[in-house]
Amino acid sequence: MSLELTELIQDFIATKHLSKVELDFLEMELWEIFENIDEITYLTSAPINISKELELKDGSSWQLCCAVVLDAARPKKNSRSEKLKKLIEKFSLQ
Repeated sequence: MSLELTELIQDFIATKHLSKVELDFLEMELWEIFENIDEITYLTSAPINISKELELKDGSSWQLCCAVVLDAARPKKNSRSEKLKKLIEKFSLQ
């Protein structure tokens, strides 16, 4: 998890907007998680206030927050956050 990822999530919560470049960055970060999920041993939890702002349960990871931000900013037919939740459960990461 990069410092920039956490800052962008916090910026999105504050403004409800990110630039195309910022969203592209988050997309790449999330793609890396999806591609390497089987090699990940833990996910870092976001602060409770961040999770609550994104309507996630306490202890949700920054990566899941990223997926929720992308779902809100760039909706797709298949939810990124639902896909990540399933992978987190499958690989017992949270």
